[in-house]
Amino acid sequence: MRTMLGVLGGIVVAVLCVYAIEVVGHTVFPTPPDIDVYNPAHAERLMAALPAGAFAFVIAGWFIGSLVGAWLSNRIARNGFAGWIVALFVICGGAYTMTVFPHPIWMWVLGIVLPLVAAWLAQRMTPTAT
Repeated sequence: MRTMLGVLGGIVVAVLCVYAIEVVGHTVFPTPPDIDVYNPAHAERLMAALPAGAFAFVIAGWFIGSLVGAWLSNRIARNGFAGWIVALFVICGGAYTMTVFPHPIWMWVLGIVLPLVAAWLAQRMTPTAT
């Protein structure tokens, strides 16, 4: 039961962290006014128009969300397995986003590797996680 609660709490916190960081990123790097974000035909133009800093906010969100969510999950569950589930959830969410909107290949690599690194760090930072 603790593991399920830990995973659920970790996922909620991870999603909130990702959302908060991406909101800041959208504020710093707003969408160009001639692009309609709700029009799928504009997706490729949108991704081409974004600077690398905008992508960095997304990657930072995925990493920090995974780290904080996995840490909390491990603490609640009192094991190191729960945090890996949170990281997998973030990876799946990122993969879905990158499938819907065309992303550069380096985003795919970092979007898979960094949440795993974050889960490993969270496991190391959680004394009760074994």
